[in-house]
Amino acid sequence: MTHRIRLLPSGREFEAEAQETLLDAALRNGVNIPYNCSGGSCGVCKARLISGRVEHPRFHDYVLSEADKVQGQLLLCSVSAGSDLVLEVNEIGDAAQIPLQQVSTRVAHIERVGEHYVILTLRTPRSQTLQFLAGQHVELRLGNGMSCDAAIASCPCNGMLLQFHLAQRIDEDFPRHVFQKLRANDIVQVTGPFGSFTLDEDSHRPIVMVAQDTGFAPLKSLIEHALALELSQPITLFWVSAHDDGFYLANLCRSWVDALDNFSYQPLYLEGGGETVTAEVIAGSIAAVGQCDFYLATGSALREGLLRSLTAHGAVADRIFAMEKRQCGMR
Repeated sequence: MTHRIRLLPSGREFEAEAQETLLDAALRNGVNIPYNCSGGSCGVCKARLISGRVEHPRFHDYVLSEADKVQGQLLLCSVSAGSDLVLEVNEIGDAAQIPLQQVSTRVAHIERVGEHYVILTLRTPRSQTLQFLAGQHVELRLGNGMSCDAAIASCPCNGMLLQFHLAQRIDEDFPRHVFQKLRANDIVQVTGPFGSFTLDEDSHRPIVMVAQDTGFAPLKSLIEHALALELSQPITLFWVSAHDDGFYLANLCRSWVDALDNFSYQPLYLEGGGETVTAEVIAGSIAAVGQCDFYLATGSALREGLLRSLTAHGAVADRIFAMEKRQCGMR
């Protein structure tokens, strides 16, 4: 059984399964709710019940005062919906509202995808998950002092499992250590999140995304968040690489094409200065360039070429969102 949840003051609505916590339901549906531990210890996900009935209360360490209880305050991580609900909750509107966090994580999985690429998955403690917006990045730091700035590739719906994409580079110590020495259960300190390369959830314009190599990581997070929000506008992804194995999750992209009516994917080989790529992006946009939102996660040379050409063809400057900085381990 599912129940309809309405949030005030935003008016956003989503469905929650009878047995899942309200926090899990909100995150699964792409709603940015403040939280930290997700286990009833911190009280950050406190909200006020306006109408409806909640069920399956779970024990939590955080103590609600008598005044809280009288006002209908509850912890979203500790109750499920027993009926349709109306809740008053503070939603996160932009990246500036998310506090800087420091989390000690452990390596959950290291997956080699092709000769030069690896997917690193870190697990946070249940008592301290990482809250972030799709498209943001963090600093990863090892016990030996090596550090790396890396985009989060996973969906914000699960702050306990954080995914990162790294390319092997002989001139960078961190990715080389990941490829050669990092093992399961090793500790990695995570600090962040940083950046404002996030999805404009209020826009209804067609979305065009351009990734270069591991620039796919933040775009993957943005796409998964857009899917959770069930955005209706079409999304076109161009993935650019100069290497045959640079499209290391092409099967995932093709699965999105098969499952979604409004998603298209095109791999592009980078040659020369990227003029061919720029022309393909402009020609392949599903609508006129001036009617689209663009998300660019590329190296600086390709980004500058795209910016010049897109604006010359009528793209609106404040509708072009570019990844702020080159990520460590990016080919």
